Amino acid sequence: MDPVDTVEAASSSHAPAPISTDTDPARSAKLDTWLTVGVWVVGASLVLFAGFFGWSVYAQAQAARLSSPAMQVIDALQKQVDATPKDPTLHSRLAEALGTAGMFDRATAELIIAVKLDPTFAGGYENLGAIAMTQKNYSDAEKYFNKVLELTSTGDYQNVNQRRDEAYFYLGEIALIQKRYEDAVGYFNAAIRVRKDASDSYLRLGQAYAGLGQKDQAKEQINIALAFDPHFAEAHYELGKLLISEGDKVNAAWEFRAALDSMPDQPDPQAALDALGPYEEWYAAASKAWLAGDEAAALDDVRIARAISPDSYDAAMLNGRILDKIRDFAGAADAYAVAFKVDSSSKEATSAFALSVEASRTAGAK
Repeated sequence: MDPVDTVEAASSSHAPAPISTDTDPARSAKLDTWLTVGVWVVGASLVLFAGFFGWSVYAQAQAARLSSPAMQVIDALQKQVDATPKDPTLHSRLAEALGTAGMFDRATAELIIAVKLDPTFAGGYENLGAIAMTQKNYSDAEKYFNKVLELTSTGDYQNVNQRRDEAYFYLGEIALIQKRYEDAVGYFNAAIRVRKDASDSYLRLGQAYAGLGQKDQAKEQINIALAFDPHFAEAHYELGKLLISEGDKVNAAWEFRAALDSMPDQPDPQAALDALGPYEEWYAAASKAWLAGDEAAALDDVRIARAISPDSYDAAMLNGRILDKIRDFAGAADAYAVAFKVDSSSKEATSAFALSVEASRTAGAK
């Protein structure tokens, strides 16, 4: 995930030439002298019809363009820029509109004009860097973000801090992409010094530490990210990967489940859960361990089964029984509550839940 705060669009370069939308092809007709007048008339009428058809296509294209809110804004801003070409703010606004419409090359051109007109325009360089990142032009992006840091090296107000935070963050992203992990650690730490509550900075810092093989530091930073944003799907997924690498399948499975619950359409958490194996195997292993009296193994196996299939009534009930046996009555009540949610007609789940709640209260009173 690269979470990016919305920034003021900077402008640049010379205003691009207007794009013609006339789709009528140039036509020329040569009539042989042996054609009859009747044939010529027919031919002439076809040429006239073709001309009319071409104009209709042009008119429709213009109407479609004018009906698009984005293009209306772009056209209006372009007229303002043409009228006042020395105003960097207007070039910046036009660049913002172009960027919103996905016209990154034209937006870059406008931004370059803006920073030429005003070499201290930090917002212009910041947006040039953001566009370069979008286009995976990391060398230019790095150059632009370093320019932002240079221009914001003095001052202590919100705009400066926001720009420095984002510049450090994106420089860290570039270093992370290029596997320059030590540089990435430095940049993300610098971003956090500017803004201490940005969950994505802690996540990326954790990934940088993971790249250096420093797993404990990586988990610490990712857990901080989750403290700020408990539903941060990418952070749950990255933490799950770290736990898997350490052989902790149980907690990894629950991290992958949390990631998938937060972002159901993301394929990676689902693939990670699938890689653990099918629910049936984990539930069978849990049942076997439970019958053999091995509560620890049964608990691990059933927790993985529940992470893979969170709506399983059987797994939730087995999980509750195991927790009752090891006297974790509050945890058992939670498991039975899930079972009851799956099957509200289950008298067994209702009774077990009530007993666990009462046992938890009794244990707490002692």
